[in-house]
Amino acid sequence: MRQNTERTAWTIMTSAFIVFCVLIVAVPLGTWRFVSTSNVAQEVAITLISGTVFVTRPAAPLQGVADTITDVEESSRVDSDANSQASITFSTSDKKITLGSIQVYGSTRVKLVEMRSPQFELWNPSPHRMIVDVQRGRTRINLAGGIPRSITLIVRAGSSTIQLDRAGSYSIEVTDQLVDVAVREGSALATSGGQSVALGSGQRTVMRAGAPPQNAASGERNLLINGDFPAPLSTDWTIYKDRFDPNDSEGKIERTVKDGRNVVSFYRAGFNWGRLGVQQKVNRDVRDYRALRLHFALRVVKQNVLSCGQYGSECPMMAKIEYTDPAGNRREWVQGFFYLPDTSNTYPMRCVTCVSSATSHIRVQQDVWYFYDSPDLITLFKSMGFTPAAINTISIYAEGHSFESL
Repeated sequence: MRQNTERTAWTIMTSAFIVFCVLIVAVPLGTWRFVSTSNVAQEVAITLISGTVFVTRPAAPLQGVADTITDVEESSRVDSDANSQASITFSTSDKKITLGSIQVYGSTRVKLVEMRSPQFELWNPSPHRMIVDVQRGRTRINLAGGIPRSITLIVRAGSSTIQLDRAGSYSIEVTDQLVDVAVREGSALATSGGQSVALGSGQRTVMRAGAPPQNAASGERNLLINGDFPAPLSTDWTIYKDRFDPNDSEGKIERTVKDGRNVVSFYRAGFNWGRLGVQQKVNRDVRDYRALRLHFALRVVKQNVLSCGQYGSECPMMAKIEYTDPAGNRREWVQGFFYLPDTSNTYPMRCVTCVSSATSHIRVQQDVWYFYDSPDLITLFKSMGFTPAAINTISIYAEGHSFESL
């Protein structure tokens, strides 16, 4: 009887010691694994820019986007009607850091598959990670720079995938026949048919279902230096300020960072007319160019002049291209943006004092990023009766009394 008691006691002690050893190893390892791999959902918002856009959330009915929808979950789907635009913004769960955005153009469908960030940033080396499924249409993707942790965004398009892991700007268009990928700034890895092609800035590729990607080809050529403002303005851009009253506010122009994007800020609190702008001399012969387009992101925060003023010349954000036709005549083209409407409809929707040509101004959402993609300017200028021979300058500026724009 005593022998059985001793054997039982030794068995219990040995088992307890083994359990103790297992726990002393397993608990720290389990804790470390949890801390180093756990993640949290990102904050995702969808903002209507123009037209009609719908969002389908998991286990929820179709919802129209009237302004901004926040707390968008994984597996949600965004559908845009023709001639519509919306912006999908990804931020950290505390909303302190903007990670990137997707501009959704007309007749486009995007499904948000995964949006995750490390929960314990100090011990988890994983990147911020987003996976989206572009099922049809055109998107422009911007990944933020200047963020301590890396960002990876994977785009699925049918049987093709595109991996983006550097700050930059990317264009992806999906049709029934192909996927067109263009890198303006940054780098991308395009995979299809079991093969991959690496793309750098200014390169593009086309992928067809089940077939390898085409070799990287030269895409768009950027005519501007420091066009995304990575360096101080004084190097390549000329700053100018004008005002009606010398005693009125001069205003302020500065290069800064907003939502992970290098920007130029125009701020003025005045009582009379004023203009703040930056200009770059391009001086490029474009007679052999097949197409010419202007792309830029803008954000109108404040304005107090209705629409663009009584002559259509005081928009809180404007772009102007000065060019020369084959006869040597100087021409200009102006595009304006505003958010505060003239409800009486008495102010013109284009600049009536501009020298040569202007297109209708575009109304945008207040304090929301708007990504402008111009039509082919060579075709546009020709339709106005002015064939461009050389692009002389480009100016980005703000006009009015009080305004704040980026």
